[in-house]
Amino acid sequence: MRVLFVYPNLYTQMGFNHGLAALSAVLKDAGHETRLLNLNENLPPVPSDDDAWELVQSWKPDLIGFSCLTQQYGSALELARALRARADEEGVALSPLVVGGIHPTMVPDEVMRDGVWDHVGVGECEDALLELLRRMEAGESTDEVQNFLSWPGGERPEASVEVAWKHNPVGSFPDFKSQPLPDYALFDTQRITDLKDGWFSVMTSRGCPYRCTYCLNHRIVDTYKADLNRKVADLGFFRFRDPEFVVEELKHVLATHERVETFLFDDDLFTQNAEHAIAVCDAMVREGIRVPFVVNSHVKRLDPRVAAALGRAGCSILKLGIESGSPRVRKQVLKRHMTQVDILDTVASAEEHKLHTSGFLMVRLPTETDEERWETVDLLAETRIGRFRASFFFPFPGTEGWDMTVEGGYVDPEEIDSKRTFTDGSVLDFGPEENLFIDKLGRTLPWFVNARLGKFHEDAPASARYGPLVERIMEMGEEEWRAFAPTILEVDRKLSQAACEAGELHYALKYGATMGVRSDWFLSEEAGTEWYTAAAGAHDEDVELLGAAT
Repeated sequence: MRVLFVYPNLYTQMGFNHGLAALSAVLKDAGHETRLLNLNENLPPVPSDDDAWELVQSWKPDLIGFSCLTQQYGSALELARALRARADEEGVALSPLVVGGIHPTMVPDEVMRDGVWDHVGVGECEDALLELLRRMEAGESTDEVQNFLSWPGGERPEASVEVAWKHNPVGSFPDFKSQPLPDYALFDTQRITDLKDGWFSVMTSRGCPYRCTYCLNHRIVDTYKADLNRKVADLGFFRFRDPEFVVEELKHVLATHERVETFLFDDDLFTQNAEHAIAVCDAMVREGIRVPFVVNSHVKRLDPRVAAALGRAGCSILKLGIESGSPRVRKQVLKRHMTQVDILDTVASAEEHKLHTSGFLMVRLPTETDEERWETVDLLAETRIGRFRASFFFPFPGTEGWDMTVEGGYVDPEEIDSKRTFTDGSVLDFGPEENLFIDKLGRTLPWFVNARLGKFHEDAPASARYGPLVERIMEMGEEEWRAFAPTILEVDRKLSQAACEAGELHYALKYGATMGVRSDWFLSEEAGTEWYTAAAGAHDEDVELLGAAT
């Protein structure tokens, strides 16, 4: 059978959807055909509704499957309605419309209530979609397939008719270890890789053991726990690829794509399972894969053995979810249980192993005070972390973070459907004065951190350069700030150039409008030298030692 996947991905990060690539691979492995309609302005031309309809008419898919985040659900809904309207106009049957992904998983009944979908997928649907297609091909009933909300008898009712849909329980998590290689060919991956400066995303594991309030993982676990009537430990949520399979996948990518400069391991937490992380790193060294790579870590899950393995295998960036510098906010609002000492020690340990650290921070968090926002600035200044990215907190419906936001009265109903990314503003409303400060902080966080470096380090001359600017920004009213904001990148460039010429360690906006990067890193990169030179120097010896050990 033929499946047309649709990926609405407008005005947000360009790229690759691991879920669709996995689904396509599993379907192709079972003998089905797949194609993709990728809607992203970075990959022009963006298909129009007419283009989508023409593809449906010419290729004649047996099923049309959408995948979307909350911010993209509106686009998915609009296109689905347009396809239905066109089919009605021309008097032709339309293939079943199925939607899955984060948003449908979190609020499946709300999505089904829109009345446009034949099936709504919940959770990981590789096994479920295969079963749905099998039943369709065999002419069997499709209304009781696990992981799907479906209409009785497989018939979507007319808009004016109220019919209760079936909310089927989820099945067990798919066996990630035995799945085929992702279908990278589904996407225009070479074009995406070139546009992302050679970064290529892969995954070696699925799942996460933590219950951060802003993330979907805690709700997914709760759903599977309830539907399967199992303890969390028996769900098999945290799964790993065999290291040998990971290496084969990396080799496949290198053999089928050009100009791959960096692998991004998109696992929620690559360093959580120390033995798995070390085994993957050692396998990369043994097989001579010398492409730098980036991993996600946790400040309480960086075993020294893992740090050493990452260093010798060529890990260039270690990403850490810090989110807030306030202990109260981390514990009570985000459920991220870590101390200031945990963060300081992990950053220091990582850099001792020549791992460039990258922190994720959020601003405009529920219940957060101005004083706690300054704690975030101070923590970054004290750690002197390698880089950090600021994003505006977005409450995903269905999460604890959403409940907290709604109950606190922070949601601006006029903004909730207007934001497509985590960087172009927030849907939370704290009132004009706080909103203004948060906007300033979110857009010029590196300047605030530079101004506070001298509070924690004697060798911080950049503080004298950036301090007066931050004071001036704090004095700006709404109108003056709005006039100044478009000049931020140019002002940052000039300030950073002067600081570099003076030899002052500082952060500058690099690789986008929200990333603050430490000057020793970007100067090293611009000079064509490696940050992790010391680790790279030991690489050949590591290859020999590991080869002898095996």
